[in-house]
Amino acid sequence: MNTENSQQYLIQLGERLRGVRLLKGITQKQAAKDTGMSQSFLSSVERGKKSACTAQVIALIRYYKVPYDMIFGSENGDFTLNDFPQGESPDICVELLNQLVGKARCADLIKGTGNCIKIVVYVVFRTVYRENPRNSVKLFSMSYEETLQMAKKILTAAPANIARFIRETKSINAGCFELPPERNAELRTFIHECEMMLKNVDYSSLGEDGLGFEDIITQK
Repeated sequence: MNTENSQQYLIQLGERLRGVRLLKGITQKQAAKDTGMSQSFLSSVERGKKSACTAQVIALIRYYKVPYDMIFGSENGDFTLNDFPQGESPDICVELLNQLVGKARCADLIKGTGNCIKIVVYVVFRTVYRENPRNSVKLFSMSYEETLQMAKKILTAAPANIARFIRETKSINAGCFELPPERNAELRTFIHECEMMLKNVDYSSLGEDGLGFEDIITQK
């Protein structure tokens, strides 16, 4: 195998390992920890920058509980990237945010950003949950309309409140908010996908109650 083919193999192997991990909903940090690897090494393997030994690849395959052919390919039927989820999973997005916020070592900041995420998930969860008429609304103490109004107020004010909290907390050094170089690829992908969604939504079609969900879920 020449150098060019070898590099292409590493890239393909890394893409498949990353695709399976996202398919299973496992964070890179957790996968590395559970298989005895460093996160920076696993990140390099997934990006085709480093070569994992056969034992390490097999350990990952067994950990993800997928067929060997899904990673190594086979003569009968090869797997392609179309078999894996495209883009970043929500866990990866949250993982990046948590790693960035965690640099401050401030419990209040970590809790505050975590609460914002909980509210977003709660609203989406409740929206989907209520579509099944068998699900009882008695589970909730607030009406759906009240929930949307309060969530909108909180999430609209959250960015300014978080920024002000960081600036006014003397123990927080804003210069610490950096991600390690090995996360740059994931960070760029995350930013690109979010900005593409924001740019391509038809805002003229949004009413007061409409979230333009069709525009968002059809983004490629």
